[in-house]
Amino acid sequence: MSKTSQGDLLRSIRVRIYSGTVHDVGRVFRLAVGTDLRAALKRAALAAVPKHPGWTMRVFSLEQTAPSERLAFVLDGLARREVGGSGFAAAVAATEDGSLAVLAAAAEDARRIDRLGGALGIQAR
Repeated sequence: MSKTSQGDLLRSIRVRIYSGTVHDVGRVFRLAVGTDLRAALKRAALAAVPKHPGWTMRVFSLEQTAPSERLAFVLDGLARREVGGSGFAAAVAATEDGSLAVLAAAAEDARRIDRLGGALGIQAR
């Protein structure tokens, strides 16, 4: 039995959806060598968020700066805080090794998106 290499974990991503409830897509997506990981994560997260006319959507990308940082855990917590009721949908896509994570969020009320950015230390534009 072979061990999973660090490169395999980096090229493997998971997606979780937040829309009324939390739903893990339930599978691991493996990316080809040479794939732009950041772009693939953004596409995966954006594809999982329903589009609604008039809603504000923003994408937040995080990159690990220390091995102990748990990026997907942080983004998961932020999305869970906002999910519930109507008017909000989000998705988190992250590499299996945890080095990159993306949160795509959409809300009817732009203040919900601003709260997410504020929690990450990002000012609204």
